[in-house]
Amino acid sequence: METMQTFEKVDQAIHNLETSFKAFQEKQDKRFQQLYAAGQRPLLGIDSNQNCSQKQAFIDYITSGQSSFQEKALTSVEGPTGGFLIPAVVTERIETALNRISPLRSLARVTNISTDSLELLIDKGNADVGWVSETEERKETETPELTKVRIPVHQIYAKPRASQKILDDASIDIENWLVGKVAEKMAAAENAAFIHGDGENKPTGFLNYETVPVGEGSWGKLESLDTGMDGKFKNTDVLLDTLNAMKPQYLHGAVWFMSRSAVSALRKLKDEMGGYSLWQPSLVAGSPDSLLGYPIVISDDMPALVEGKSSRSVVFANFYEAYQIVDRASLNVLRDPYSAKPYVEFYVTKRIGGDVVNFDAIKVINFKGD
Repeated sequence: METMQTFEKVDQAIHNLETSFKAFQEKQDKRFQQLYAAGQRPLLGIDSNQNCSQKQAFIDYITSGQSSFQEKALTSVEGPTGGFLIPAVVTERIETALNRISPLRSLARVTNISTDSLELLIDKGNADVGWVSETEERKETETPELTKVRIPVHQIYAKPRASQKILDDASIDIENWLVGKVAEKMAAAENAAFIHGDGENKPTGFLNYETVPVGEGSWGKLESLDTGMDGKFKNTDVLLDTLNAMKPQYLHGAVWFMSRSAVSALRKLKDEMGGYSLWQPSLVAGSPDSLLGYPIVISDDMPALVEGKSSRSVVFANFYEAYQIVDRASLNVLRDPYSAKPYVEFYVTKRIGGDVVNFDAIKVINFKGD
């Protein structure tokens, strides 16, 4: 009997893994199709020669500060602060690098806007329905509660520097250098904000919200489960309970999101049969490891798991349903050869926002004692 139950558990784990991987692959395929379509779309009627002209003018501005950049690249000054809009051909490379570096960007819903905020009408409940016969009176059903959510964009900046000697070196790919530096710095800052941000001049992170026990969740509060010990797992029950606490409609596309130290602790956990079957290594190159059949995504910005210290180091979430990222389309660059002589600084700015829009789609594991 025990052998049969073990086989059933293994079959279920394999089925969950196949389902989760299929959902992960479908999402990646969809993202690829979107990027491919964007690459095929003409840039507002600008031909490839003009793109090359914009790109060259941008590089001329970066290396020497030539004022002709404004006319050649069809850009505009950003108000009293000065600076120029980065050409679309370079902006797309920065956006692609951000998506590659930032784990949450590949999981959450991302919307581009041209205003200062994104306003959403959120349904806080479910519309009620009823069954009737053909001639029976139709009684009024309950109407879901709607709330208006405003997600403002906040300015994030990167300030890489280089010596003028390096900028004058024709063998150095200045565009690649700037794209790499900007993407690296912005990805690190926005990742931390999407997780811990307090909403003051930055996005509101999902761990910034209050947590309550499962069953007591409401708008503005995340449901959580305690491990029973500070900084460690007491047993594997909390993982199964977290999985069962997620509503079925959010399981498709859900992931385990955690710190590197939490992954290390998970790999040492044994199930009731005494084996290490909860954590499963990836069976396909390029796909993530899995826990109970759902992908594991590592983020070093999640709280570290330290024995004896309470933390919220693991969440189980469908971020596409739960979290909204907002990007304002343009990036600006200001070349400053004076403030940090003998270096030239590049002040690159972008506007980003983010907030939780569905509190039911995130479950938090609280490493806390009884």
